[in-house]
Amino acid sequence: MNELERWGNRPQSIIPTRQQRAHNAAVQSIVYEAKETRLKVDAAAAVTAYVMDRAVDLDTHRRNLAGDDPTLNAVLTRIELGFVTKGEQYQRDFGSRF
Repeated sequence: MNELERWGNRPQSIIPTRQQRAHNAAVQSIVYEAKETRLKVDAAAAVTAYVMDRAVDLDTHRRNLAGDDPTLNAVLTRIELGFVTKGEQYQRDFGSRF
């Protein structure tokens, strides 16, 4: 028996049943949701890494600017902490847009 004959003698219908279509739609929905979740997690991680990198850069910049001046260091630290607070806010609010 060749391939065409085997295909022609199939006991099942070529047209999927309502149950098969529902199952296929459910599977596709799960796959789509998993891909979307992965994208959201990757995006959130990228935002977090960027905020962290910028915080390190600003901390180094603050130290270089302040030198040994404790007053200037205190002023610049407050500004730096403002960035950290804002960065945390951006990071927390990022996922709410999804």
